[in-house]
Amino acid sequence: MTALQKRLAAIEKVGAEALADQTLRKLIHLQLQKYEKQLAEVQRELVPFERHYGVTSEEGHQRFLAGELGDSGEVMEWMGLYDDVVLYRERIATLQTAADA
Repeated sequence: MTALQKRLAAIEKVGAEALADQTLRKLIHLQLQKYEKQLAEVQRELVPFERHYGVTSEEGHQRFLAGELGDSGEVMEWMGLYDDVVLYRERIATLQTAADA
């Protein structure tokens, strides 16, 4: 049993589930705000690349994986930023699922 699981078991044992649930919901909300802000910032950074190459970052990523964009420093920076977008979207989806549970 992990330390977190032990803590949750203790909270349940003393009947403080409602307080723990409320606290966890607040923490999830704060993390969602953090990732949504980071996602918006990275998406703004993608705009110049998308304009330069004339495609969305998702399409650029597909072309990159197909070997059509090369591996210049500029392309690598673009793809790194797009990877961040994918990561933040995944984290947001995970947290939203937890918040809705």
